[in-house]
Amino acid sequence: MIRYAASIASLALLAACATAVETETVDEVVDLSGGRECPAAQFQLLVGQLRGEIDTSTLPVPHRIYGRGDAVTMDYRSDRMNIVIGEDNRVEQVTCG
Repeated sequence: MIRYAASIASLALLAACATAVETETVDEVVDLSGGRECPAAQFQLLVGQLRGEIDTSTLPVPHRIYGRGDAVTMDYRSDRMNIVIGEDNRVEQVTCG
């Protein structure tokens, strides 16, 4: 009887740990840019420069500078400029998003 009760308790604990998988669909994309445009095209001259040579005070807001393999958020912002640094510590890409 004790084994039976222990088995039932174990199953109850396992059931409590199970999580339901819910899927959500995105019906619309929210634009957080406030009407601003990303000026990446104007900053293509940064490609090839060393990371330390970038004068961040001249960069638009919002912007982010990151290297390949760095952890970054996956949110898309049409007004944000991304400066991607390559393995050689030089600017590899200037993009929007």
